[in-house]
Amino acid sequence: MELTNNAKRMLKAMRADPERTWDLDAILEATDWSDQAHVAGAGGGLDEAGMVVVSEQRTNLWSLGPEGEAAVESGLLEARVWDWLSAQDEGSRGMRDLQASEAASKQEAGIAVGLLKDVGVPLVNGSFSVPGNTAAIDATIEMRTEFISSLAEEGTLAEADLDGGLLDHFRGRKGLVDSEERVERTWRMTARGIAIDDEDLEEILHVAEITPDLLQGEEWRTADFKPYDVDLPAPTPVGGRAHPMQALIERIRAIFLEMGFSEIDGDFVQSAGWNMDALF
Repeated sequence: MELTNNAKRMLKAMRADPERTWDLDAILEATDWSDQAHVAGAGGGLDEAGMVVVSEQRTNLWSLGPEGEAAVESGLLEARVWDWLSAQDEGSRGMRDLQASEAASKQEAGIAVGLLKDVGVPLVNGSFSVPGNTAAIDATIEMRTEFISSLAEEGTLAEADLDGGLLDHFRGRKGLVDSEERVERTWRMTARGIAIDDEDLEEILHVAEITPDLLQGEEWRTADFKPYDVDLPAPTPVGGRAHPMQALIERIRAIFLEMGFSEIDGDFVQSAGWNMDALF
């Protein structure tokens, strides 16, 4: 397999310390490159040629989503509603009282019902039933608030550094947290890469672009043209987005799931009276 100029430069740089495990920053510095795409391409070619071994470590990084950033500013919905609920007397803890308050908008009130039920405050006969001992509720809401605050302070955190239970909870709530996968690669030379002759690592000027001037002359007949590997991975173009109707369906679905409803797949249908009206 013929090596590209970038592969030759990368291998030549690694031969300065053959026993070392090289990371991205070290290779960029040794090759005087600024674009990590050069390292990825050259490293892939050397790995395919059996001259280096590539190791990958994948890490999920979590950060606040749009709803999470809003929660940092105004507080989590369950925290706001719980603070309001704690300040009300028993006769003013109804659903209508919540909708008329400033603790939550009318759109948020329905979601708040499910969130409060999750922490132990169910809605019974149109009124929130607050238990006598609220220590567990306070502790749960405090942990959720601290989780959001820690992400706001750090910006991004690895999944291993986060509480698994809280992460699962917020992952199920749309827009509060976002994740991205970070891939860290390292390269190490093999015996074949160490044994290659220095003469085989001399960089050759390749013609990368065929121009009219080149074709009008005779140089192209003996020129070395830059090889292209059609099997190399390429970015997938993404230009579409969800249909407005599908986006609306997903939004409605998320709201009902956050309110505490369960989703059932199948052909079973209930009337609106049993499925909606009787719930309150």
